[in-house]
Amino acid sequence: MLWFVLLSSLPLYADNFNIILNNQLPLRSNYELDVLTLALETTKSEYGDFTIKTMESGYTISRQIKVAQESPDIILWASPYHSINTSLTIIEYPLFNGIFGLRGIVLHKSKLNDFNRVKNVDDLRKYTIAQGPGWMDVSIYKNSGFIVFEARLKKLFNMASQQRFDLLPLGIIEIDDETLKSKKGGNDLIIAPNHMIYYPHPVLFHLNQKHTKAISRLNDGMQEITRNGSLAALFEQRFPHVTAKLKQPGMTVISIENNFLPGRYLRATKGSAILHNLNIVEQ
Repeated sequence: MLWFVLLSSLPLYADNFNIILNNQLPLRSNYELDVLTLALETTKSEYGDFTIKTMESGYTISRQIKVAQESPDIILWASPYHSINTSLTIIEYPLFNGIFGLRGIVLHKSKLNDFNRVKNVDDLRKYTIAQGPGWMDVSIYKNSGFIVFEARLKKLFNMASQQRFDLLPLGIIEIDDETLKSKKGGNDLIIAPNHMIYYPHPVLFHLNQKHTKAISRLNDGMQEITRNGSLAALFEQRFPHVTAKLKQPGMTVISIENNFLPGRYLRATKGSAILHNLNIVEQ
């Protein structure tokens, strides 16, 4: 009995998590780190202590997957569902309250007057779009008939200021006026005040399937913080500007189909209460 008591009083082995973050988009990255911390704290009594180290992205998606597969360490990241990620384990609990697919639209200030006349997806197709290489968004836009340019994110803001393309849509939780102004060329750019784009686009944690304990812990943690409302509370705390923008009168939200998303995610996304209050122009 004494031996059992001594054993049970010992601290559990600490799990060491390495999360890849994109520091070009600090609003999103800081929130993803907070969600991971919340999920791990919630499971601390069952799984023990943990440490988290952050890593700057700097990789294409395919390279990121290779690093995670070859490393003995627990390397994870949060990203939208992408068919290229199917070799990894996906933690099936979206991080962003179902609205990551709402895209703020960055464009050159000189284009705003014309862009304000956009009413539907046919009008929107007249504009060229830019996205990062390997992003699932590229396929979504191309599938809906858009011309899409690809370049590394840290170059896209300056390219937009040089008018090498028309529109740079990013998640409304990724971009705000302060973040935009911090970018090279950002003073020439504006976030469209009266338009957004929407498509189902859940962000999920991904990691190598060999880390079975970490997978179990993340599943349990994400399930609990989703169930008990602490994930939703964290979202509201971190993104009050998003809630305010969604309530803005006269906002035109143009819907684009995401035919690359499995049905289970489409059904889950449609259940978002936030989306029910938007006037969405269907494709």
